[in-house]
Amino acid sequence: MSEIVLYPGNWLYNAGVVGLLRVLESANCEIERYLFRSGEVRLSEIENTISQKVDIEGIPISLLSLNWFRESWDILLSEEKKKNIDKNSDLPELIRGVWGTLFNAYYRGFFNADSNKIFTATKNDSRPTLQRFDEFVTEAILASYPSPIRCSFCNDHNVTFKYKNTFSSEHSKFLGSSASTKGMPNSFWNNDGQTGSLVCDRCSFILLCSHLSFISLSDGSEIFINAPSFEAMWYLNKYAREVYGKEKLKATKEILGISLIEAALKFHIQLGKWTMMNIEVVSKSGSTIDFFSLPYEIVLFLSDNNIASLLDDVGELSILNLVLDGNFRGILELAERIFKIVLKPEKERGKQEKKFINYKVRLKKNKENLISFSQKLFKLYALIEEKAKKEVYV
Repeated sequence: MSEIVLYPGNWLYNAGVVGLLRVLESANCEIERYLFRSGEVRLSEIENTISQKVDIEGIPISLLSLNWFRESWDILLSEEKKKNIDKNSDLPELIRGVWGTLFNAYYRGFFNADSNKIFTATKNDSRPTLQRFDEFVTEAILASYPSPIRCSFCNDHNVTFKYKNTFSSEHSKFLGSSASTKGMPNSFWNNDGQTGSLVCDRCSFILLCSHLSFISLSDGSEIFINAPSFEAMWYLNKYAREVYGKEKLKATKEILGISLIEAALKFHIQLGKWTMMNIEVVSKSGSTIDFFSLPYEIVLFLSDNNIASLLDDVGELSILNLVLDGNFRGILELAERIFKIVLKPEKERGKQEKKFINYKVRLKKNKENLISFSQKLFKLYALIEEKAKKEVYV
């Protein structure tokens, strides 16, 4: 198999690529070797993941297909339902558990959603539905045939166009039109069952991975961090998932802010200016899709290793929000007031001053060393001002 190169495109396609990377990671592939600083993904030597088969009810399927189901099981099933299924041994039940949701709620009609038909032949095909799905995935990734047409998503023509190659609700319930030529078109994208965008088989499977990249929040919404670089997207979404799992943050901007800090500290690179200017959070809630982005200068500050390290050390969400809101003067004013209070003997501090400290400083480590905490805030303000001045002269 020749190397597959995937370049960032629209947010739905990007979410699909990040979802595919999650599937490959769960199949023990080293994702870092596929990510390039120039922004693209280069998939090489993944034949083993596809050619290695696992027997499910007498049907051999690839590790790629199996791990697509496993990752879907992790995010689609409730914790109560997952208690009754061992994801490593109860493979038929695992697949049954997510199949109907995948091909009814997410990719309606792309394959028969009837869970009773997964392991049996249908009236129209002698092959079990699971076998047909795995053959589709295998050929979509491995096959390469010159074609007179190009895919609207990857712009490649050395790909297969054999299965449902007009973009519709079968590829995305949010953005696609009805799969039927007589069905409801998507007027926003000006496509219907006849005039929809061409999508190759490989990109079809990539789009079928898009649900894996979204992070479910406590309010029922889902978010995905989009950017012009797959390397940036991979790490930002990875850290966002980890941060939200630990902190249960409610504000989208806080999740993005902490993800940028984590990326700066663990990623150890400076994001390019174009990437900083085009990082956005795609938020899905019901049938509504919204977009949120931070101003370029805020992303610039949070991506700076020194500023990120200090914010991480401080650890106060209120301080992060001052940065996210661009209220840098507020950091200085807070530092000055805390410093004035702690210069007084504790017995001489008024009730309102103590109340102010308790309200503004939440972490025990900071309350126990307020002088050090205020000094960190002074330093943070100075670092931001220095960074801002340097940016003016760049």
